[in-house]
Amino acid sequence: MKKKLLSVAVGAGGCFLVLSGYWWASAQYLQKQADNMPSGCQAHYSSRAVNGWPWYAQLDTQNMRMVCTLLLAARSSAFQIIYAAARVTADTAFWRPFFVHVRLISPMVMETLHNEQEGEDAPVVLRMEGDPIELDLPLSRKAAGHAVFQAPFLHVLFPAGASHMGDMVLQNVRGKAFWNMRATQEQSTAAVFVKAQRWGITGWQTVLEHVQAAIAIPGPTTNVRESIFPSSGAAAWPDVLVQRFTAHWRDLNLNMTGQVRGGELLHPTGDFWLSVANWQPFLENLRREGTLSAQEATGMATMLARVTREQPGNLQMPLMLRNGTMQLGTLPVSALQPVFQAARHAAQETAAQAGHAPAN
Repeated sequence: MKKKLLSVAVGAGGCFLVLSGYWWASAQYLQKQADNMPSGCQAHYSSRAVNGWPWYAQLDTQNMRMVCTLLLAARSSAFQIIYAAARVTADTAFWRPFFVHVRLISPMVMETLHNEQEGEDAPVVLRMEGDPIELDLPLSRKAAGHAVFQAPFLHVLFPAGASHMGDMVLQNVRGKAFWNMRATQEQSTAAVFVKAQRWGITGWQTVLEHVQAAIAIPGPTTNVRESIFPSSGAAAWPDVLVQRFTAHWRDLNLNMTGQVRGGELLHPTGDFWLSVANWQPFLENLRREGTLSAQEATGMATMLARVTREQPGNLQMPLMLRNGTMQLGTLPVSALQPVFQAARHAAQETAAQAGHAPAN
């Protein structure tokens, strides 16, 4: 009996030593990775501690602020990217041996500054609030890889004038981000696949549901860097391929593809095709709800039927992004805001009437 107890004690002690050794090695690794910043970047924080002994190692950083300064070629100027978060944690565990789990805890701020001797551009500030963003990053830094991310709720606040649609509210966001620092001309330096259960557009008082998007930045890393940080002019957008964007708005199935073709950060330029399926029942609902009169609904249905004669039921429209403004032909998409609001109010009134209707 004593031998059995001794064996159990020795085994438990051995496991404890192994866990402690793993925790110590993991803690050293996390601190080394946190200190090994990319070239031109510095991290500042109010406090940093390692927790979780002995089951897992967690590096807990409070009030983190990371500043990356990129010197622009052939110019006596610098471009700064600043990221700040109230708290950032990174942990490793033996049941997740090949990944580092990172939590970005809001509020978070991303800011860009472009300083020149001859002047100073206004900073671009993006603020995020809501639930923590959870990321699973590969344990070792590689030239190519992917990360998984998710967040139950995010509120994205844009700088004034940066978005005609207003702020965004996203629910149940999840996706993958890919990178390839050795990409060739036929490959992509980066790509993102993201899904969101709901995307609220506050400026339009409307919600898109079941949103999915696949986006890629093609070409070698050096070409992408030169596109973003040109030798002259402010920081700009690289070529961005929108391989797929799908969403559901009321009775409509929306599908969009296209490309961003450059432009300054707040004034991108691009061209897209928007496909709208199942538009006939949507018009009928607008007529029934009173958003459109019977004559208006009939006239619009006749016009759209002519436009979609080759593909009945599938409406395709060109969208142009010019100087940061999305246009449907020559009409700014922001001009359609009253349509979205009217449809929303009509749907609310219909739902309210149905809720007060007597049961049969």
